Amino acid sequence: MSTRSRSALEGPPEVDGLHANAVMEPVVIEGRHSRESYFILIVETCIDCVDESRSEFEKLERDDAVRPDLAGQYRAFAKLALDGRKVGSWHIFRIGGFGAALIVSGEVKSRLEWAGVTDVIFEQVG
Repeated sequence: MSTRSRSALEGPPEVDGLHANAVMEPVVIEGRHSRESYFILIVETCIDCVDESRSEFEKLERDDAVRPDLAGQYRAFAKLALDGRKVGSWHIFRIGGFGAALIVSGEVKSRLEWAGVTDVIFEQVG
């Protein structure tokens, strides 16, 4: 994430609030000589907000050959629907039991698009 991208996110309380749940750590990219600074976005907040009645998903089983330690957690989603009451006013978070996806609000999406962020895929969730 570039300095311009980072600046675009200023505003949502989870990004720049006193007790932010999203941290932007500076990084150095080996072999890249640039005056611009880069950051990695770290989001550890997980919210149990999947609306399972409207979602299509697969969960890991106890006898899973690869990750039996994650039994009961989500393996994949064909369709993801969120319970807005559980999401509340969060702008950036991960889904409890499925840390692979990073969920952002429409406000964050708009700010990143405005900043011209590339290599990000946004998918609408219900």
